[in-house]
Amino acid sequence: MISEEMLKKAAAEADQAIRNSLPAPADCKHEFSPSFQRKMRRIFRKANHPVIYQLPKYAACFVLVVALAGGTWLTVDVEARAAFFAWVREQYEAFVEYRFIGEAPQESEIVDYELTWLPEGFSFQKEQSLGNSTYLTYTDNSGQRIIFSYLQGNDSTSLFMAADYTEVQSIQIGSIKADFYQASQETSPNGLVWVSEKENLCFCITAPLSKDTIIKLAEGIQKK
Repeated sequence: MISEEMLKKAAAEADQAIRNSLPAPADCKHEFSPSFQRKMRRIFRKANHPVIYQLPKYAACFVLVVALAGGTWLTVDVEARAAFFAWVREQYEAFVEYRFIGEAPQESEIVDYELTWLPEGFSFQKEQSLGNSTYLTYTDNSGQRIIFSYLQGNDSTSLFMAADYTEVQSIQIGSIKADFYQASQETSPNGLVWVSEKENLCFCITAPLSKDTIIKLAEGIQKK
């Protein structure tokens, strides 16, 4: 008779064998079509802020192939599942993409966030929601805008940043690592992007403000 312990051991061994045969998520390369990249360039020129894009299911399948192959056995290994499903960053000619690989936890609840500190003269203008993503816009009297956006990880949503930044810096905000994007022109917004694996969220702030000011904005983010 096969005991439960024997089944667990066999499942763990099969899990390890499958994962050893799979490439790392970062090695699962994919290419966006030239027409898609041209479309993204037009969107960036018009919007002047990061773009949260809902990918169709067939376009998202390239990141799910590995996940589905390992999904059955990964249920027996919580630590392996946590390491297997994650946010990844990809650099392309026209943009930088932040995407979530894997399937988001079904029990995740939707949490709203806001900026609790603003530079003098700025005030809240509007909030826009699209599926699992949210944009908050803050403006001043001169028309300058702070865009605070966040999206919950799932298998069909990505955040795109334009690639026309002069410099990308890896910085530390408390215990969080973030990417700071220095704009190529003084009139263009700088950007800050970071990921919370615990909350399964990708955050982004863009504004025509200094790095220190944008970091201070990020430090003041709280749940509503």
